Amino acid sequence: MNSVRLYYIKHAGESDLSQIAPTLVEQWKSSLSVQKKAGIQRLLHHRDQVNSLAGLRLLKMCAMDEGITDFDLKGVEHPPKGKPFWKKEGSYFSFNISHSGDFILLASSQSVSVGVDVEKIKELKRLNFKTVMSSEELSQIQETPMLFFDLWSKKEAVVKAADTDGLARMRDVNLSTDSAELDDRKWYLKTLDLDEAYVINLATSEPVDEVILKQIKLTELD
Repeated sequence: MNSVRLYYIKHAGESDLSQIAPTLVEQWKSSLSVQKKAGIQRLLHHRDQVNSLAGLRLLKMCAMDEGITDFDLKGVEHPPKGKPFWKKEGSYFSFNISHSGDFILLASSQSVSVGVDVEKIKELKRLNFKTVMSSEELSQIQETPMLFFDLWSKKEAVVKAADTDGLARMRDVNLSTDSAELDDRKWYLKTLDLDEAYVINLATSEPVDEVILKQIKLTELD
């Protein structure tokens, strides 16, 4: 049976972020590789640092719940291109983190490749997305502008699951109702209705029998 864990945080902005003390932020940073810690420190705002670190704490929580007892955030590789990964001989653990606005989520699986994307719905200032949308998709967006967020989220989830070069490949994703194709490979899509202000899509390499949803509070992270 193919299953995916999807753990998420929906915080209340500054009122919740202010409860995360700088000492805890430093503690979370200390659990990371030197490379990733430096990347977090380059983020100028407390909010951005907490959002990024919270996604990694969700990753650790998922790994523990999957029974991966020797998982260590310092062992997670963060390549310049492509999604982060953790490898151990004889085991498989695919994961992906996404955050937008006040929403942070983590998808993981020990049986399928996963990609996930969350997008906060907001007013669109332009409708020219030729680099990522087909002519048919652009026509649909012209008629229904808010459709952009669902199409974008699905495409991004697929390129992340396929571990390709991000925005450069999004236009190559051919979408169907509940699946997509990229480089002659089929990916399976699932839309998650967790918050009406956000669009969330999950892409997997095989059909999924079970999505284990769990909402976490920022203050529950260790």
